[in-house]
Amino acid sequence: MKLIERTRYLDRLKRLVGTPDIKVITGVRRAGKSKLLEAFRSYLEAEVEGANIIHADLSLLEYEGLTEYHALNGYVTSRHVEGAPNFVLIDEVQMCQGFERAINSLHASGRYDIYVTGSNALLLLSDLATLFTGRTVSVEVFPFSFDEYCP
Repeated sequence: MKLIERTRYLDRLKRLVGTPDIKVITGVRRAGKSKLLEAFRSYLEAEVEGANIIHADLSLLEYEGLTEYHALNGYVTSRHVEGAPNFVLIDEVQMCQGFERAINSLHASGRYDIYVTGSNALLLLSDLATLFTGRTVSVEVFPFSFDEYCP
């Protein structure tokens, strides 16, 4: 199966690298949020020298132990590398009970560039300000446009 690059969204994420905001990738189910996060991870690995990427896809059983906010916070902080650009990429963050507490704590430390995805109603644009005490930037992903769909 051919993967269609979502360059519009990927370029937006690239422009947000290094900003202090929590980057929240939202959208309807099956819009490509997880694939976008994978493409962004590949970009970071290739283009950001010394990048320390702390990644967890909470929809996978291997990360089931991180579905409580203390565990998620501990997972991220234990993987921090001093002196390196530390990127936190959490896919399906809403699967972690109390995720906003972990994300807010990580953000408050000022040591991470944070990107999260989710499709749950908790991540609707109107609720972001109350969930995350810090500033957020939302990247709303839509299903394929006509141009993306056509070969």
